[in-house]
Amino acid sequence: MNNTIRFSGKAEIYAKARPDYAAGLFAYMKESLHISEGCVIADIGSGTGIFSRQLLRNGYNVFAVEPNADMRKKAEEMLSEYQGFVSVDGMDSNTNLPDKSMDHVTAAQAFHWFDADAFKKECRRILKPNGKIIIVYNSFDESADSNKALADIRRKYCPDFQGFCNGMNDEKCCAFFNGKCSVFRIDNSKKYDLHGYINRVLSSSHSLKESDERYGEYLEDVNELFNTFSKDGMVTVPMSTVAYAGTV
Repeated sequence: MNNTIRFSGKAEIYAKARPDYAAGLFAYMKESLHISEGCVIADIGSGTGIFSRQLLRNGYNVFAVEPNADMRKKAEEMLSEYQGFVSVDGMDSNTNLPDKSMDHVTAAQAFHWFDADAFKKECRRILKPNGKIIIVYNSFDESADSNKALADIRRKYCPDFQGFCNGMNDEKCCAFFNGKCSVFRIDNSKKYDLHGYINRVLSSSHSLKESDERYGEYLEDVNELFNTFSKDGMVTVPMSTVAYAGTV
């Protein structure tokens, strides 16, 4: 499947169900990476603007680059109030941004869809000298029993499932920087009621849609998982916000 269209029709549920990134990441960006307020950041694969919004709230100017029209339109609806927000129809290999125009580049929950070599070349083109690239994920704790159970359900029903974040991990992200990057990790576990948890599951690109033949069975298994692991009507999803930062 063309990665650009994977999230077509999922903009509403994605914007509703996907969590923010841990607040500690933005303190790390300012204090340790020295990315000061007022910097111009290209957020590549920006989707519905979840990470872009947090960047804007932390004082950055953001060019949100997204190839999927549905996702980009949702971001424009949500972020138009921010003076520093610019929406761009572009992608990892062709951002449609000017040469040497960006202070830094981010990619949140998106790098696994990129052509890494093409993205690296494009970053070199659009970044100012010494500009950093920050690859960010909300990463499921794969050792947690509830997340293991969800992965089993994904494998049972979702033929495109290649692991959480499409199998992206520390090794693959660090390899983009030839092993020369800083790694920041902080807990970002979230609690969901049943409705919120189902929406979170359905927001994934590989998740079954209502039109799929086994959708009903799929939801039954997700409901059973929730009932198994929930307490007082809520289930905790163990995960961390992880960031890989460096230059190329």
